[in-house]
Amino acid sequence: MIVDFLNLFEPDPEGLLRQISEHVNDEVLKWISMADYGEEADEHLAALRQVRDTGTFPREMHWCPAEVMELIRWSDPEDPDWKPGQTGELGHWMRAFSCAALLRATREPWNYGDGLGTDSTVAQMALSLDALPVDFSAQAAKFLAWLLLHSEPEGSDGQVCAYGLGLFWFALKHPAQFTDGSLISLAEWVSLRADELYQSPASELRQADAISDNRTSAPGDGLREMALHCQKRSSWELLAIKLLDLDLSTRSYDLQARVQMIGEGLLG
Repeated sequence: MIVDFLNLFEPDPEGLLRQISEHVNDEVLKWISMADYGEEADEHLAALRQVRDTGTFPREMHWCPAEVMELIRWSDPEDPDWKPGQTGELGHWMRAFSCAALLRATREPWNYGDGLGTDSTVAQMALSLDALPVDFSAQAAKFLAWLLLHSEPEGSDGQVCAYGLGLFWFALKHPAQFTDGSLISLAEWVSLRADELYQSPASELRQADAISDNRTSAPGDGLREMALHCQKRSSWELLAIKLLDLDLSTRSYDLQARVQMIGEGLLG
């Protein structure tokens, strides 16, 4: 059922990285290539150009260019003292490109794999795309729908919650393409999956108490637990604040309630 639902978002594996790459010049790539104290910068730069220009990755990408992209993935362009990386718009282009490329590489034909902080990568990418002067929301939603579709969404890997949250964020920012009804269904699915995959025994007891008191069973603390498990939980908290600050005055009450639920759940 979730497969049919995700197809409503028109999944697309290539569009986001391709669109970001159109705005990434050699200066951006040179800064990324030097992220590992300048070690093997020329080799990294050649690999990064391949990614930007062709949307493909070297067969053996675990060092070039993955090492420098991973380092930039953790950068903070809003912190003037953060190294490696750059501040402001340049830093966000570097991080957005690196995050989108790493996420794309987790699936065929490269199979770079999960378990590499991809949950935090979604939040880092979302924050950088939000800071840039180009609106990538529609294409980012399509990419994350594709990523989720190819990640066993009903399986046991908690990464799917991050992909679902990213999809929810970007789809919310593109109201002309994604309906309130589809977003409400997505919010409910993400909350349920987070509770199933991350919920602690304490939160299960709280839900049991709510049921015994004849109260509406609120979502458990699965979303907060997911954020706490991430390497960059502060990024999910920042994204939650942005989520709660969205102007949803023209959207349905039910969707506004789901957004509140998701944002407050991430903040705990």
